[in-house]
Amino acid sequence: MININTLIAAYDFGNELVNTSIGSTLYQLYGDLKSQLSPETWSLYITGMKTCRFSHYYSFECAYKMIEAIASKNEISYKKCFIELRDCEKLQTLIEKSNQIARELQKLLLHTLAKLPSKETSEIFESIELYRAWMNVFYHLHSTKLFAYMHKHKDIIKSKQENTQQYLELKKVYPFSKHNRLLIKKLAEKETDIDIMYFYEFFDSLRNSILQIIFETHFNRSLKLNKGEAIHYREKELNNIRVLSTRFYMTEAFKNNGMFILLFDQNTLQDIGLITRTIEKYKENGEKPIKIVKGILYPRNDYHLFLPYLTESRH
Repeated sequence: MININTLIAAYDFGNELVNTSIGSTLYQLYGDLKSQLSPETWSLYITGMKTCRFSHYYSFECAYKMIEAIASKNEISYKKCFIELRDCEKLQTLIEKSNQIARELQKLLLHTLAKLPSKETSEIFESIELYRAWMNVFYHLHSTKLFAYMHKHKDIIKSKQENTQQYLELKKVYPFSKHNRLLIKKLAEKETDIDIMYFYEFFDSLRNSILQIIFETHFNRSLKLNKGEAIHYREKELNNIRVLSTRFYMTEAFKNNGMFILLFDQNTLQDIGLITRTIEKYKENGEKPIKIVKGILYPRNDYHLFLPYLTESRH
């Protein structure tokens, strides 16, 4: 049986996007930034991007605005870096073009919720290969039965009762975090509330992850690991959610600035996980430093992922 995996389809789309004229232009602009900026400003900017969780192509502007806000409070070191960023023509072009891509992808994803996209749906479809890659995302996403669930509960979803609205305002961006699970337990008044809140947990994380995976693949920001390269690798299941813990020697190849870990088996992508924690251990005896990564694994096969929510109550 072939595994259906929406995030791997998004990864494939990101790889195709790099090969388009706009995709290669953005990649080149990003690659040139390091040489355009001082080491201090580059380091600050990259650190800022790491804090822009699930901001995908808006991350470039998000980091810029964050540094601008701190600089406005007369933080001298930030002010100097901000002026450098403000005056960097390539960064301003990168922000402008990336925001265009962000809006186009959001519109495309919204369109996907409604109907089958045609090649004329978006200006982003420069090639038939890119269009086919997006069609693959479309079919994988629909195979989760997400839309059947949305149709069944459309009245409840639209109404957004007070406790559901509170949950949406207070929940954290990381899906299925302890904070979010406790929040659902606190706010849910009946089983239907639990179903709807967990639906949003799935829906928001899936929607955000699709766009973030495309972005991280485009700019090669995710951590890539062949399982055979790990010193230690362990998976376990908690409340139907797979969690991972792995450790490996830190090398240049294992540096990452993204939110996701891509797990390969003999160079074939098998799993995608959201990194929830990283620990770096340095030893005094000259041994190689070790990096520990913990995270949540997306279902390897998300075919009919939402079907249980259609056929039975959650307990």
